[in-house]
Amino acid sequence: NMAGSIWGANKEFLSAPRLDDLECAFASLQAFLRAAEGESIPMHCVFDNEEVGSRSMRGAASTFMVNVIQRICQSLSSDATLCQRMLANSFMISADNAHALHPNYVQKYCPTNHVFMNEGIVIKYSANQKYTTDAISASVFKRLCEITDVPCQMFVNHADVAGGSTLGNISQSQVSLPTVDIGLAQLAMHSPYETAGIRDVDYLIRVAKHFYEHSIIAAEGEYLIK
Repeated sequence: NMAGSIWGANKEFLSAPRLDDLECAFASLQAFLRAAEGESIPMHCVFDNEEVGSRSMRGAASTFMVNVIQRICQSLSSDATLCQRMLANSFMISADNAHALHPNYVQKYCPTNHVFMNEGIVIKYSANQKYTTDAISASVFKRLCEITDVPCQMFVNHADVAGGSTLGNISQSQVSLPTVDIGLAQLAMHSPYETAGIRDVDYLIRVAKHFYEHSIIAAEGEYLIK
């Protein structure tokens, strides 16, 4: 493999193999390790086998995550309803990179929502439900970005272009909870040498750190970040 490189007039770009999705895995793990203890129980999940199917014992469609959640709840209380109540009051960020606007293929993108590297975390929408984002989860994540002074941008999958799914979407078959699909903008996704923006890595670390340190609580028809 060719070694990764940081380049650009202001060293603003990162190129390396497998940025999708090691970039989000790295940034979210850094946030998890740096986060101070809060009142919630944070989880950082990184699944294997995504690009070859997630139905392995280590994949997002396996029972691994729900088994871990159930064991956490059982260690806290013998109340059989605790796990369901905790899941109902939980929130998940599904982080998997997003396609930045490619100048040679503009026709493949939504005409009103263009995504660029180094211009913020991408909130991803898909009408065919391949992404988990809805109005509620998007608004919660936008609020997290506002609190941490991080820019965000919108990616809407072009209606006549088949898009990929995400681990957040796949894991919902085992654990259903409010989820937003986000990513970091990159070019040449799935190529041997991908390119992304340096600043976006820091943006995700900042937002994810705040997310891990705080609780997102559904109360009387609205979500509160405490």
